[in-house]
Amino acid sequence: MICWLHTNPNKFANALGYGRTQTIYDILNGKSAPSFDFFNRFLKSGYSVFINLRWLITGEGSPIIEETYFASDLPIIKGEMTAEQAAQKLKEIKAHKAALYSQAEELVEEPTQTPSNDLLNHLEKQISEKDQEIWKGREEIGRLKARIEQLEHKLDEVREFPPVQLDTPIAQSVSQPELQST
Repeated sequence: MICWLHTNPNKFANALGYGRTQTIYDILNGKSAPSFDFFNRFLKSGYSVFINLRWLITGEGSPIIEETYFASDLPIIKGEMTAEQAAQKLKEIKAHKAALYSQAEELVEEPTQTPSNDLLNHLEKQISEKDQEIWKGREEIGRLKARIEQLEHKLDEVREFPPVQLDTPIAQSVSQPELQST
């Protein structure tokens, strides 16, 4: 950030109103994290128009606010580009920004479409048909539950009777021919 601002830790500390440069060096060296006081001083400084505060806090987005950065003399002073190149870059940024604003205005101005009566009638008819299908399904479920109860009752009746046993001679006569054939 200090490099983008074409400054050094001493000048940066002074611009933020710190009496000691050590505060900035501690932040740069990772010995301490930027405090609320640091961010508050940064916002009040002239540097806040160039550096994206969201990037400074979270690391997300672009570090510089391009429009104000390229409108200033900083890119020229730093030797990044000539005055003409900086002016062209600023022109491109403003054109892009204007296009975005124009697109946003078009979206806001477009009337919200309301569904036609035909569409609403069609949807109401579909909903009614689905309601009827659901009702028929519920009736069928009721019939099936009643049938299950009937079958369970019959099963209970069958279980009440003792198993049938065959007479011993009949059982032997049935099994002996099976033995002779093997």
